[in-house]
Amino acid sequence: MTLRRLRPWLMFVATTTVLMHSCIKDLEVEGIYPEGNVRGRVVERSSQQPVGGLAVKLICDGATLASTTSADDGRFTFRLTAERMADGCQVVVSADSLYAGCSADVPNGGFGREEYDLDVLFVEGPGLPVVHTKSVASDAVGATTATLAGSVEDDLRSAVVSRGFAYSTLQYPTLANGSVSAGGGLGDFSAIATGLQPGITYYVRAYATNGVGTAYGEQQSFTTLSGLPMVATAAEASLLGVSSAQCGGTVTGDGGFAVTARGVCWSVAPSPTVSNLHSNDGTGLGAFVSTLTSLQPSTTYYVRAYATNANGTVYGEQRTVATPSGMPTVTTTSASSITATSAVCGGEVATDGGYAVAARGVCFSTTPEPTTSSPHTTDGSGTGAFVSNLTSLSAGTTYYYRAYATNATGTVYGEERTFRTSELGAKNR
Repeated sequence: MTLRRLRPWLMFVATTTVLMHSCIKDLEVEGIYPEGNVRGRVVERSSQQPVGGLAVKLICDGATLASTTSADDGRFTFRLTAERMADGCQVVVSADSLYAGCSADVPNGGFGREEYDLDVLFVEGPGLPVVHTKSVASDAVGATTATLAGSVEDDLRSAVVSRGFAYSTLQYPTLANGSVSAGGGLGDFSAIATGLQPGITYYVRAYATNGVGTAYGEQQSFTTLSGLPMVATAAEASLLGVSSAQCGGTVTGDGGFAVTARGVCWSVAPSPTVSNLHSNDGTGLGAFVSTLTSLQPSTTYYVRAYATNANGTVYGEQRTVATPSGMPTVTTTSASSITATSAVCGGEVATDGGYAVAARGVCFSTTPEPTTSSPHTTDGSGTGAFVSNLTSLSAGTTYYYRAYATNATGTVYGEERTFRTSELGAKNR
């Protein structure tokens, strides 16, 4: 195949000087024989920003063969045969009053346009191979790798000695960018691109090289996984006691990197992280159960599952769990067998608040609200009913009394009651 390249030339259809704003960029021909694509972009000359909505025409041998409008990103594509291209074709970009970027500088009654020759005048002998890039399946993409697929349709009478993929974060990659090879010959082929960065969009084109040169297929794109794991917090956290609770989570994805730590973190402030209290509950994917420890009574805690891999730590949904007061509950029973110097009363410890009741009994005084600083009895430990014997009382005196129970969190008191001792010589009540 013989190619003859003509220099781009500028034509003005106006009688006065026209200041041009638009131009063609990245003009290329793909798959020259027997038919191919003419692709390019329309950009604003000074800023190089894409220009959408601009009329683009393909003119061959003086006749308009096709017309289109540039897309929002400035791109356009035409399809034509090698025979028509051999006639000599031009891509014409018109700037008229519909293009606000040019309208201010285009004189009344005229418009500016740039024309570029497609440079393909003759097709004879061997040609560049015909190669296609297949779309990249979502399940073929990881955080740092991607499996790419393509096909060499025709070698155009010159054996394909090398084929593979060119890829880059820039559009229309070539072998000057990153590449991976996949042997030679015709037919389908695939290869794995490695060393990619997580969470990045890449552009890829299949390539094929024969004795004439290297041809590229259609451009495809893919975005690598973020590289971070995915984790969900269990639906609820449940109390195991006053100072502990149970929660957990499920690691549903590793982002392409092994999960090296997982568990839950908790704090009295929202959005806890692994800088706060946290558990370590294994590695890898799957469900896990965590125990929250060192909790304080009467406190609301915020809880989140977490998962860590080489790229960082992510957190699941936030849950809450509230611990009880930790204090026991106790009631006071009525006094009986009252004499001038003694009485029988008691109480019942209904719950221990999560901490063992170490002491219980009755405190009493001649003034209201007696405490364990007042005279008091000690009647065992734990929960349940107990009986207290009050002695060394004064005759004919009113006493205030109430049951008490003490555990690790403090002392609580039952309801206050009263009784009056008998006068000396009076009968017992």
